[in-house]
Amino acid sequence: MNRYLMTPGPVPVSPEVSLAGARPLIAHRGGEYSELFLRVEGKLGRLLKSGGRTVIFPSSGTGALESLAANFTGPDIKALSVSCGVFGDRFREITALYGAEIVKLDVAPGEGVSPDSVASALAANQGCSVLLLTQNETSTGVFNHIDAIISALPRGQDRPLVLVDGVSSVGAMPCFPEEWGIDGLATASQKGLLTPPGLGLVWLSERGWRAISERKCQSYYFDLARQKKDLYKDVPENPYTPPVTLYYELDAALDAILTDGWFDLRRRAADALAAGLESLGFELFVKDAKFRSAGVTAFSHRDVPAISKALKRIGIDPAGGQGVLKGKIIRMSHYHDVRWPEISLVLGGLYSALGESRGASSDFMRAAFEKWEGD
Repeated sequence: MNRYLMTPGPVPVSPEVSLAGARPLIAHRGGEYSELFLRVEGKLGRLLKSGGRTVIFPSSGTGALESLAANFTGPDIKALSVSCGVFGDRFREITALYGAEIVKLDVAPGEGVSPDSVASALAANQGCSVLLLTQNETSTGVFNHIDAIISALPRGQDRPLVLVDGVSSVGAMPCFPEEWGIDGLATASQKGLLTPPGLGLVWLSERGWRAISERKCQSYYFDLARQKKDLYKDVPENPYTPPVTLYYELDAALDAILTDGWFDLRRRAADALAAGLESLGFELFVKDAKFRSAGVTAFSHRDVPAISKALKRIGIDPAGGQGVLKGKIIRMSHYHDVRWPEISLVLGGLYSALGESRGASSDFMRAAFEKWEGD
């Protein structure tokens, strides 16, 4: 039976990406690898609309977040941490481990972050020199408008350094750190970048690079200043052994992401799925459409376990809720090249699962499902 992976990471990779990973390995010190390195850096620059280079660690997205915390924070730092879910909480927890004083601004799960609430929290908590934000909260399907949040911040010396968790947003939705005023951006390979897990990526603004040059990093492995020395050599390289196969795969994946209309296609897929879910009677977890993610949709039903179980029996693998939402929502991703046939397949599967959960006749869909199951 074919299986359809619809979890929000790792996501399915294309045959082109898989084949790229089958290329022979090359030495990671030398001209051939440097050409691959620079090619990937150039494509990332186009994706982020940035002239600066991106640090790439052999790590998960959590490693990229830890790099930001290790380089920008410490016991002398007061940080405003804005969270609307599990991954906002994780960024906060990582930063707290490095000794920073944390000021919390929590938003209810399923709701987006208001720019005015962030500006007000900063005004009420003087001395916050770092702001922690999450662009896309995978645990709830919330997309936060980082550009609007930054536009509402104070200017000049009073503006905190803006560190953004883009682990589940970059590649699937616009994220332009240089244009918006982000100082540190963390992301990873296995979601919007359509590559297998294993790469953590960090981008810094000029202001961000200046800030860390004045601090001592609290990590050897995640030291961004150490990375920068090799990043801007005449023949750029990594200070540690890179997963060369993943570089090949990321290089291939970026070609698809950089095609015209990719972001619009992701948004269309999300909107179509949401409309179908509502028509079937499911409740969308994110009520305000402007805060709905283009990468993952969360929805609920009175019998979430039965729906999830029925989907898996017909080969569709969604994700469940996390933390307080465990057993209460289903999360369905559409990071990869999901188009109308895939949306139809998912909605058809949900229709069948819904009929089974209710124990009522579903006409031809119900009958077909029972035959498929070998009634």
